[in-house]
Amino acid sequence: MKGGGWRRYVDGLGVRLAALLSIALFPIGLIAVSLTHQFSNAADDRAKSNLLALTAQAAAGEEGFIRSGFGATNALAAVIPSMDTDSPACSQIFRDFVAQSPAFSFAGFVGLDGILKCGTSSVGYDFSEGEVYHDMIENPAPRSDLTLSAPISGTSVIVLSSPVSIDGAFAGYVAVSLPHNESRMVLDNAPVDRPVELITFNREGEILSAAGGLDDVRDRLPKGRPLANLTGQYRMSFLGTTNDGEPRIFAVVPILRNQVYAIGSWPRERLSVAPGFTMTTPMIFPIAMWLTSLGVAYFAVHRLAIKHIRHLSRDMRDFATTRRHARRSKDMALPRELREIDEAWHDLADTVIRDEAELEDNIHDKSVLLKEVHHRVKNNLQLIASIVNMKVRKARTPEARFALKEVQGRVMSIATVHRSLYETTTEGRVRADELLGSTIGKLIRAGVGHETGLKSAETYEPVVLYPDQAVPLSLLAAEASTNALKYVGRPTGGAPYVHVSLTQIAPDMARLAIENSKGVALVPPEQVSGTGLGSNLIKAFAQQLGGKLTVEEDDLHYSVIVDFPIADFDDAETDSGISEME
Repeated sequence: MKGGGWRRYVDGLGVRLAALLSIALFPIGLIAVSLTHQFSNAADDRAKSNLLALTAQAAAGEEGFIRSGFGATNALAAVIPSMDTDSPACSQIFRDFVAQSPAFSFAGFVGLDGILKCGTSSVGYDFSEGEVYHDMIENPAPRSDLTLSAPISGTSVIVLSSPVSIDGAFAGYVAVSLPHNESRMVLDNAPVDRPVELITFNREGEILSAAGGLDDVRDRLPKGRPLANLTGQYRMSFLGTTNDGEPRIFAVVPILRNQVYAIGSWPRERLSVAPGFTMTTPMIFPIAMWLTSLGVAYFAVHRLAIKHIRHLSRDMRDFATTRRHARRSKDMALPRELREIDEAWHDLADTVIRDEAELEDNIHDKSVLLKEVHHRVKNNLQLIASIVNMKVRKARTPEARFALKEVQGRVMSIATVHRSLYETTTEGRVRADELLGSTIGKLIRAGVGHETGLKSAETYEPVVLYPDQAVPLSLLAAEASTNALKYVGRPTGGAPYVHVSLTQIAPDMARLAIENSKGVALVPPEQVSGTGLGSNLIKAFAQQLGGKLTVEEDDLHYSVIVDFPIADFDDAETDSGISEME
């Protein structure tokens, strides 16, 4: 059971009943799903509002440091034009600033050439290869950047820069470094089950800091929402998925308008919004009803009907293969309808066994009678052939002997068909290949002596015919083979040949083909009588077969081809005699 195993269970009564019960409970399920959906959306809205507040609260610490950093850079940038940047006093200003603001690790002034003119340390350092320097040269404006490995401290820092103008011309920029610190980006009062993950970024969408570290920060960003597209708005929240595929709720708040922003997120747990309460509660009732219905479908229907129907089906299959059945004692636990079906089935089985026994007896008697008929017909035809043979020996002229031999051959062909019908194990059917092999083979071997060098070839495919077709087919093949032996000739430079073939060209079509070579005649002309009787017989037999006769002839060969249908048993009731012969 390759393709129908699963269908057996899908088509079962229990499955269908469960499907109908599921359809009946479908409206309740829709109501539960609708309520769940509304509840989930309300929970998401509350989660968005809470996350916005928590994100703003978590970013408050970072906001204070960044605002103070930008305020310091602006103040220091305003002082630089009035100072000699090459004097120690310039560097002392920056050292004093860092000493008073321990949250910052570095401060200094970088000139147009990228050289650190004065600062807390490393005066004279060349920043001309750094990205901050190139970005400030291209666009002198306050900016914030993340440097994973600062050239001076070698640590991860946020660089806050402000341009310096002297006499209205851009003369360099002041930069301060704010070390990346994860602890000031974590809320102490955040929910334990859903801690807020905070990431800060600038207006270009470049990440400045991240709670939890910068190693896998890209995986925690919203998928399909570039950070640069989230700037320019006051506050916003949305549902999304991180780049590593986790559903989360995101909230964006500005730290410095048009400068620095913070994005916070926490897992979007739609199925659990509070301890001890799940959002699938509205689904419990319809699911429980559905499971209960399935239990009823199994225990009630299976116990009361399906189990007994399967037992009855097994008994029927056993009866179909073994023709044996045993009546069970009446089980009053069975429903009345099933008891009546079981009783009717056993009565029917008894009737079938009795009728089959009678039919087998009748078929046996008819088969014996039919075999006896074929046997008697074969004996009578052989007797006629023997009488004709006696006439052959007494004939005085070669023409008479040849004519009588033709009659004898035709009678023996019919006798051979009836012998095959008598000997076959399939009553009423004849293997045409075996029939032609036994008749035509002998005819060709006896037709011309070995000294002529005649080459014969016989090809027969297994084709099963009914007697009404087997008789005219064998006679047609015998006539056509006899004509082929009469007129076979030796071609120039080759050996004479006769080919006989029977092929099945379609499921309901067969083809008989007899071909002989042409050339110097092998049979003396005085032994060949051209009365045309053989050709007329061939046409009559082909018509009786219901086939199409085709004759092909050229200088080298002569062929007789008959395409005929293989009749079904009901259609094989053609007239067995030849009613018309020209």
